[in-house]
Amino acid sequence: MPTGRKLKKKVLTALADSNWEERVRELMEIHTMQSLVAPLFSSLCDKSEEVRWHGISSFGMIVGRMADEDMARARVVMRRITWMLNEESGGCGWGVPEAMGEICACHEGLAAEYGRFVLSYIHEEEDKPENYLEFTMLLRGAIWGVCRLAQSRPDIAAPALKDLIAALGSPDPTTVGIACWGLGALGNKKAVEHLEKLKDRNEEVVIYRDRTFENCTVGQLAGEALGRISGV
Repeated sequence: MPTGRKLKKKVLTALADSNWEERVRELMEIHTMQSLVAPLFSSLCDKSEEVRWHGISSFGMIVGRMADEDMARARVVMRRITWMLNEESGGCGWGVPEAMGEICACHEGLAAEYGRFVLSYIHEEEDKPENYLEFTMLLRGAIWGVCRLAQSRPDIAAPALKDLIAALGSPDPTTVGIACWGLGALGNKKAVEHLEKLKDRNEEVVIYRDRTFENCTVGQLAGEALGRISGV
């Protein structure tokens, strides 16, 4: 078995490969899921945006498999993630809310237990305990995590409707575009009037979904969401 440093290099090399999903699955066949988790956390800080996002997707694959094999070990990973998003941890949490959303999107059991945490990071309620992430980039990542959950498990993500509608007012166009995606996934008609106002927004954004990068405008994403809600 390779040392931790060698395995980390193998994982990061796999995530940078054009056939990264196949490479990661190969690693999953020859290494324990537990041994692959630490390199994935390292990938979230990689200088390459592709490596970071492929790492996020791989969290769903690897921790999902881990949960099937040993739910207790998977819960340890989820607790580590929630700790990293806690102010007391002293960490920055880059990519962590996205990874949590991806894991819950990929595994029903973990979604049932931790889905509410995914939603809590974008919910702000005055005078009550909260996990709301105020920093713009972390909040954008948390919104992505909620939208990824909505894509696979709209029933669990449904309570985030008002928070995603509120995100449409963000000064960050990428956050607005991501929220449009999530509202389309939820399919709730209460979002229609808010999305209608965005159809002519022409800011260009890049979002990561379905394991690929997409170049689009806020208006296009709003229109797509309206189409999904109306069933067109």
